[in-house]
Formats: sequence, C-alpha cells, structure tokens
Amino acid sequence: MIRGFVTRRRGLLAAAALAFAGVIAAPVVDAHRSHVTLTRVSVNPRSGLFEIVHAIHYHDALRLLAVLGVRDDIQPSSIEGRARIALEVEKTFRWSTADGTVLSPVTVGAELEGDNLLVYQEMPVPAASRRLTVESSFMQNVFADQVNRLLVEYASPAKALQLSRSKRRAEFEGPSLTKNGG
Repeated sequence: MIRGFVTRRRGLLAAAALAFAGVIAAPVVDAHRSHVTLTRVSVNPRSGLFEIVHAIHYHDALRLLAVLGVRDDIQPSSIEGRARIALEVEKTFRWSTADGTVLSPVTVGAELEGDNLLVYQEMPVPAASRRLTVESSFMQNVFADQVNRLLVEYASPAKALQLSRSKRRAEFEGPSLTKNGG
C-alpha cells in the first residue's frame, strides 16, 4: 500500500514538473529564432577544387519547400526534397571573379546531418589568385530576416562574410595554389 502511494506520488510530482516546465518553456519555444544558413568554402589542394557546403536548418528547409509549392509529402529528408533544395541553392547563389567571369559550382550531393540539411558543391579554383564575388538571395523569399553567412575557410585567418536582403553581394580573395597543392 505504501509502495502504491509512493508510486502515485512520484507520478503526480512528475506530471506537475512537466506541466510547470511546459508553462515556463512555452515562451522559449515560441520565441523567434534567427533564420541563418552557413556556407563553408574550402579548397581541396589535391583536386584543385573549391568544396562548398551549405548548411540549412531542417525546419527552414521545410518552409522553403512549402514556399516553392512542393507537395506536403515531400520533406527535406526525402531524395526529391533534397534535390529541390539543392536546385534552389544553385539558382540563388551566384559565384564569379571580380572581372565578371562566371563560376559554376556542380552539386555533388545533399544529406541530413543532425538538424541540418547539407548541400555539397564543388567547382574549379580559378587559375590566377584574384578577387571572387558571391551573391545570394537564398531563402530571402521565405524569411524577411534571412541571413546567409559565408565562411572562407582557406583564408588565414578564416574570413566570415554575411549576406542579407540589404547586402546580397560580397567579395573575398581567391586562394593561392602552389604546385605542391598548398
């Protein structure tokens, strides 16, 4: 009998704790979080290619699919969902040299990792070290406050750039590749 009381009491305490946590956590859960993507740019010295990884939060990717008018049963976790998002990355990120030569990354895949959808691209590094330009409107038709952060990992120190509705374009220095791949 005492054991039943203790068990019921623990159950009531657990229920009360959950209810209290729900009241306290509700405003936090409903709080507006920022809409940010992260694009990492590195160089593979063996292949001479830029390796570009775009990280998009799963829920933002889900909202993007809805805005694109994709069927409700297509999710960022599905092959079709990842392909549609990768296509949107290709359409809304524009890469070029400062003199206007267009650089065209090739999408090589997309996968889920944790809470993010990762879209992988690669493209040849221009032969001569020169200023490069990136322009992006990615997800800006989905969220008014969308920010696309770019991390140029090969720079020493790494260089962080931020693109938004008010600043859609940024320039950065291309890498210097030596004969030995450095």
